[in-house]
Amino acid sequence: MEVMIQSILNGILMGCIYALIALGLSLIFGVMNVVNFAHGNFVMLSMYFTFWAGTLYKIDAVLSPLITFPLLFLFGILIYYGLINRTLKEHYTIQIAVTVGLMTFLGAITQLIWQARPRALSYSFVQGTIRFGGYTIALSRLISAIISLFVIVIISFFLAKTWPGRAIRATSDDSSAASLIGVDFHKTYALAFGLGSGLTAIAGGLLMTFQQVDPTMGLRFGLLSFCILALAGLGSISGLVISGLIVGISESLAMSFWDPRARTLVIYLIFILVLWLRPRGLFGRK
Repeated sequence: MEVMIQSILNGILMGCIYALIALGLSLIFGVMNVVNFAHGNFVMLSMYFTFWAGTLYKIDAVLSPLITFPLLFLFGILIYYGLINRTLKEHYTIQIAVTVGLMTFLGAITQLIWQARPRALSYSFVQGTIRFGGYTIALSRLISAIISLFVIVIISFFLAKTWPGRAIRATSDDSSAASLIGVDFHKTYALAFGLGSGLTAIAGGLLMTFQQVDPTMGLRFGLLSFCILALAGLGSISGLVISGLIVGISESLAMSFWDPRARTLVIYLIFILVLWLRPRGLFGRK
Protein backbone atom coordinates (compact mmCIF):
# COMPACT_ATOMS: atom_id res chain seq x y z
CA MET A 1 0.00 0.00 0.00
CA GLU A 2 2.83 2.41 0.83
CA VAL A 3 4.42 1.79 -2.56
CA MET A 4 1.09 2.46 -4.28
CA ILE A 5 0.51 5.74 -2.42
CA GLN A 6 4.08 6.86 -3.13
CA SER A 7 3.60 6.05 -6.82
CA ILE A 8 0.30 7.96 -6.92
CA LEU A 9 1.94 11.01 -5.32
CA ASN A 10 4.76 10.92 -7.87
CA GLY A 11 2.23 10.47 -10.68
CA ILE A 12 0.18 13.47 -9.53
CA LEU A 13 3.23 15.74 -9.56
CA MET A 14 4.31 14.57 -13.02
CA GLY A 15 0.74 14.77 -14.28
CA CYS A 16 0.64 18.51 -13.59
CA ILE A 17 3.69 19.04 -15.80
CA TYR A 18 2.21 16.79 -18.49
CA ALA A 19 -0.97 18.88 -18.43
CA LEU A 20 1.09 22.02 -19.05
CA ILE A 21 2.75 20.37 -22.07
CA ALA A 22 -0.61 19.24 -23.44
CA LEU A 23 -2.08 22.73 -22.97
CA GLY A 24 0.31 24.08 -25.60
CA LEU A 25 -0.76 21.39 -28.06
CA SER A 26 -4.43 22.02 -27.23
CA LEU A 27 -4.09 25.72 -28.04
CA ILE A 28 -2.58 24.97 -31.44
CA PHE A 29 -4.93 22.15 -32.43
CA GLY A 30 -8.04 23.73 -30.93
CA VAL A 31 -7.57 27.04 -32.75
CA MET A 32 -5.98 26.02 -36.05
CA ASN A 33 -7.09 22.39 -36.35
CA VAL A 34 -3.47 21.57 -37.13
CA VAL A 35 -1.83 18.58 -35.46
CA ASN A 36 1.71 19.64 -34.60
CA PHE A 37 3.65 16.37 -34.50
CA ALA A 38 6.77 18.35 -33.57
CA HIS A 39 5.26 19.58 -30.29
CA GLY A 40 7.17 17.05 -28.21
CA ASN A 41 10.38 18.10 -29.95
CA PHE A 42 9.68 21.69 -28.89
CA VAL A 43 9.77 20.43 -25.29
CA MET A 44 13.02 18.62 -26.00
CA LEU A 45 14.49 21.72 -27.63
CA SER A 46 13.53 23.88 -24.65
CA MET A 47 15.21 21.37 -22.33
CA TYR A 48 18.42 21.65 -24.36
CA PHE A 49 18.18 25.45 -24.25
CA THR A 50 17.78 25.18 -20.47
CA PHE A 51 20.85 22.95 -20.32
CA TRP A 52 22.78 25.47 -22.39
CA ALA A 53 21.68 28.40 -20.21
CA GLY A 54 22.61 26.52 -17.06
CA THR A 55 25.97 25.32 -18.36
CA LEU A 56 27.18 28.49 -20.06
CA TYR A 57 25.56 31.22 -17.97
CA LYS A 58 24.80 29.44 -14.64
CA ILE A 59 21.08 30.20 -14.92
CA ASP A 60 19.00 27.89 -12.75
CA ALA A 61 16.56 25.67 -14.62
CA VAL A 62 13.56 27.13 -12.74
CA LEU A 63 14.50 30.62 -13.94
CA SER A 64 15.46 29.61 -17.47
CA PRO A 65 11.93 30.20 -18.90
CA LEU A 66 12.60 33.91 -18.48
CA ILE A 67 14.95 33.45 -21.43
CA THR A 68 13.62 30.35 -23.18
CA PHE A 69 9.94 31.38 -23.22
CA PRO A 70 10.55 34.41 -25.50
CA LEU A 71 12.85 32.26 -27.67
CA LEU A 72 10.28 29.47 -28.09
CA PHE A 73 7.46 31.99 -28.55
CA LEU A 74 9.37 33.69 -31.36
CA PHE A 75 10.39 30.31 -32.78
CA GLY A 76 6.74 29.24 -32.86
CA ILE A 77 5.68 32.41 -34.69
CA LEU A 78 8.48 31.93 -37.24
CA ILE A 79 7.43 28.31 -37.77
CA TYR A 80 3.83 29.42 -38.26
CA TYR A 81 4.60 32.06 -40.90
CA GLY A 82 7.36 30.02 -42.54
CA LEU A 83 5.65 26.60 -42.68
CA ILE A 84 2.22 26.22 -41.13
CA ASN A 85 0.55 29.23 -42.75
CA ARG A 86 1.39 27.83 -46.18
CA THR A 87 -0.43 24.57 -45.45
CA LEU A 88 -3.70 25.86 -43.93
CA LYS A 89 -5.59 25.63 -47.22
CA GLU A 90 -3.97 22.35 -48.22
CA HIS A 91 -5.14 18.82 -47.53
CA TYR A 92 -4.52 17.70 -43.96
CA THR A 93 -1.97 15.15 -45.20
CA ILE A 94 0.26 18.05 -46.27
CA GLN A 95 0.05 19.50 -42.75
CA ILE A 96 0.97 16.12 -41.28
CA ALA A 97 3.92 15.76 -43.66
CA VAL A 98 5.21 19.25 -42.78
CA THR A 99 5.00 18.79 -39.00
CA VAL A 100 6.46 15.27 -39.15
CA GLY A 101 9.28 16.68 -41.27
CA LEU A 102 9.82 19.42 -38.69
CA MET A 103 9.88 16.79 -35.94
CA THR A 104 12.52 14.79 -37.81
CA PHE A 105 14.60 17.90 -38.52
CA LEU A 106 14.58 19.05 -34.89
CA GLY A 107 15.54 15.58 -33.69
CA ALA A 108 18.44 15.45 -36.16
CA ILE A 109 19.72 18.96 -35.47
CA THR A 110 19.70 18.45 -31.68
CA GLN A 111 21.61 15.20 -32.08
CA LEU A 112 24.10 16.96 -34.33
CA ILE A 113 24.67 19.81 -31.86
CA TRP A 114 24.49 17.99 -28.51
CA GLN A 115 25.23 14.40 -29.64
CA ALA A 116 23.24 11.38 -28.49
CA ARG A 117 24.42 11.13 -24.90
CA PRO A 118 22.01 12.37 -22.22
CA ARG A 119 22.56 15.84 -20.75
CA ALA A 120 21.62 17.01 -17.28
CA LEU A 121 22.23 19.98 -15.03
CA SER A 122 24.26 19.26 -11.91
CA TYR A 123 22.47 21.69 -9.63
CA SER A 124 19.17 23.46 -9.03
CA PHE A 125 18.16 25.44 -5.97
CA VAL A 126 14.95 23.39 -5.71
CA GLN A 127 16.79 20.14 -5.06
CA GLY A 128 16.08 18.18 -1.89
CA THR A 129 13.21 16.14 -0.48
CA ILE A 130 10.26 16.59 1.83
CA ARG A 131 9.22 13.72 4.09
CA PHE A 132 5.86 13.28 5.79
CA GLY A 133 4.78 10.03 7.34
CA GLY A 134 6.52 7.29 5.42
CA TYR A 135 6.45 9.12 2.10
CA THR A 136 9.03 11.19 0.27
CA ILE A 137 8.40 13.98 -2.22
CA ALA A 138 11.15 15.49 -4.32
CA LEU A 139 11.13 19.24 -3.83
CA SER A 140 11.96 19.81 -7.50
CA ARG A 141 8.87 17.87 -8.60
CA LEU A 142 6.64 19.59 -6.06
CA ILE A 143 7.77 23.07 -7.11
CA SER A 144 7.46 22.11 -10.78
CA ALA A 145 3.89 20.88 -10.26
CA ILE A 146 2.90 24.07 -8.40
CA ILE A 147 4.40 26.30 -11.09
CA SER A 148 2.68 24.23 -13.81
CA LEU A 149 -0.73 24.65 -12.17
CA PHE A 150 -0.08 28.36 -11.67
CA VAL A 151 0.78 28.82 -15.37
CA ILE A 152 -2.32 26.85 -16.38
CA VAL A 153 -4.48 29.16 -14.25
CA ILE A 154 -2.81 32.23 -15.81
CA ILE A 155 -3.47 30.91 -19.32
CA SER A 156 -7.08 30.16 -18.40
CA PHE A 157 -7.47 33.74 -17.15
CA PHE A 158 -5.77 35.07 -20.29
CA LEU A 159 -8.18 33.18 -22.55
CA ALA A 160 -11.25 34.24 -20.57
CA LYS A 161 -10.54 37.87 -19.65
CA THR A 162 -8.29 39.46 -22.30
CA TRP A 163 -9.03 40.58 -25.83
CA PRO A 164 -6.29 38.40 -27.44
CA GLY A 165 -7.49 35.45 -25.39
CA ARG A 166 -11.11 35.98 -26.42
CA ALA A 167 -9.95 36.32 -30.02
CA ILE A 168 -8.27 32.94 -29.72
CA ARG A 169 -11.46 31.40 -28.33
CA ALA A 170 -13.63 33.05 -30.97
CA THR A 171 -11.34 31.89 -33.77
CA SER A 172 -11.39 28.41 -32.31
CA ASP A 173 -15.21 28.34 -32.47
CA ASP A 174 -15.61 29.93 -35.92
CA SER A 175 -12.81 31.78 -37.72
CA SER A 176 -15.18 33.24 -40.33
CA ALA A 177 -17.52 34.70 -37.71
CA ALA A 178 -14.53 36.00 -35.75
CA SER A 179 -13.30 37.81 -38.85
CA LEU A 180 -16.64 39.63 -39.11
CA ILE A 181 -16.14 41.22 -35.69
CA GLY A 182 -12.64 42.43 -36.48
CA VAL A 183 -10.43 39.50 -35.51
CA ASP A 184 -7.40 39.01 -37.75
CA PHE A 185 -7.35 35.24 -37.69
CA HIS A 186 -3.87 35.00 -39.21
CA LYS A 187 -2.40 37.01 -36.32
CA THR A 188 -4.53 35.01 -33.91
CA TYR A 189 -3.20 31.76 -35.39
CA ALA A 190 0.35 33.07 -35.02
CA LEU A 191 -0.33 34.08 -31.42
CA ALA A 192 -1.80 30.67 -30.58
CA PHE A 193 1.10 28.83 -32.19
CA GLY A 194 3.64 31.07 -30.48
CA LEU A 195 1.96 30.73 -27.10
CA GLY A 196 1.62 26.97 -27.44
CA SER A 197 5.31 26.75 -28.32
CA GLY A 198 6.28 29.10 -25.49
CA LEU A 199 4.54 26.91 -22.91
CA THR A 200 6.92 24.08 -23.81
CA ALA A 201 9.77 26.33 -22.63
CA ILE A 202 8.26 26.53 -19.14
CA ALA A 203 7.69 22.77 -19.05
CA GLY A 204 11.19 22.08 -20.36
CA GLY A 205 12.81 24.26 -17.72
CA LEU A 206 10.84 22.55 -14.94
CA LEU A 207 11.68 19.08 -16.23
CA MET A 208 15.39 19.87 -16.26
CA THR A 209 15.33 20.43 -12.49
CA PHE A 210 15.10 16.66 -11.91
CA GLN A 211 15.79 14.75 -15.13
CA GLN A 212 18.04 14.59 -18.15
CA VAL A 213 17.41 15.16 -21.83
CA ASP A 214 18.39 13.28 -24.98
CA PRO A 215 17.38 13.59 -28.67
CA THR A 216 14.78 10.79 -28.43
CA MET A 217 12.65 12.46 -25.76
CA GLY A 218 10.66 14.51 -28.25
CA LEU A 219 8.72 11.45 -29.42
CA ARG A 220 7.80 10.51 -25.84
CA PHE A 221 6.55 13.99 -24.93
CA GLY A 222 4.65 14.19 -28.21
CA LEU A 223 2.91 10.91 -27.41
CA LEU A 224 2.12 12.08 -23.89
CA SER A 225 0.57 15.33 -25.06
CA PHE A 226 -1.52 13.59 -27.75
CA CYS A 227 -2.75 11.05 -25.23
CA ILE A 228 -3.75 13.72 -22.71
CA LEU A 229 -5.45 15.81 -25.38
CA ALA A 230 -7.38 12.78 -26.66
CA LEU A 231 -8.38 11.86 -23.12
CA ALA A 232 -9.55 15.37 -22.24
CA GLY A 233 -11.06 16.44 -25.56
CA LEU A 234 -11.15 20.03 -26.75
CA GLY A 235 -12.51 22.99 -24.82
CA SER A 236 -11.73 22.13 -21.21
CA ILE A 237 -8.56 23.26 -19.46
CA SER A 238 -9.66 21.61 -16.23
CA GLY A 239 -10.18 18.43 -18.25
CA LEU A 240 -6.57 18.66 -19.43
CA VAL A 241 -5.38 18.84 -15.83
CA ILE A 242 -7.46 15.80 -14.82
CA SER A 243 -6.30 13.89 -17.90
CA GLY A 244 -2.69 14.80 -17.16
CA LEU A 245 -3.11 13.40 -13.66
CA ILE A 246 -4.64 10.20 -15.03
CA VAL A 247 -1.72 9.69 -17.41
CA GLY A 248 0.88 10.61 -14.78
CA ILE A 249 -0.58 8.25 -12.17
CA SER A 250 -1.00 5.41 -14.69
CA GLU A 251 2.59 5.82 -15.85
CA SER A 252 3.91 5.87 -12.27
CA LEU A 253 1.94 2.79 -11.21
CA ALA A 254 3.12 0.88 -14.28
CA MET A 255 6.73 1.69 -13.46
CA SER A 256 6.30 0.61 -9.83
CA PHE A 257 4.24 -2.56 -10.21
CA TRP A 258 5.02 -3.78 -13.71
CA ASP A 259 8.18 -2.67 -15.50
CA PRO A 260 9.79 0.77 -16.01
CA ARG A 261 9.94 -0.02 -19.71
CA ALA A 262 6.13 -0.39 -19.77
CA ARG A 263 5.49 3.31 -19.16
CA THR A 264 5.11 4.02 -22.88
CA LEU A 265 2.97 0.92 -23.41
CA VAL A 266 0.50 2.10 -20.77
CA ILE A 267 0.23 5.48 -22.48
CA TYR A 268 -0.47 3.77 -25.82
CA LEU A 269 -3.18 1.63 -24.22
CA ILE A 270 -4.87 4.68 -22.69
CA PHE A 271 -4.69 6.50 -26.02
CA ILE A 272 -6.27 3.57 -27.92
CA LEU A 273 -9.00 2.98 -25.34
CA VAL A 274 -10.02 6.63 -25.29
CA LEU A 275 -10.20 6.85 -29.08
CA TRP A 276 -12.25 3.66 -29.14
CA LEU A 277 -14.68 4.39 -26.29
CA ARG A 278 -14.87 8.21 -26.20
CA PRO A 279 -13.66 9.74 -29.49
CA ARG A 280 -14.56 13.24 -28.23
CA GLY A 281 -12.66 12.70 -25.00
CA LEU A 282 -13.93 12.68 -21.43
CA PHE A 283 -14.45 16.45 -21.20
CA GLY A 284 -14.65 17.56 -24.84
CA ARG A 285 -17.29 19.91 -26.19
CA LYS A 286 -19.93 18.50 -28.50
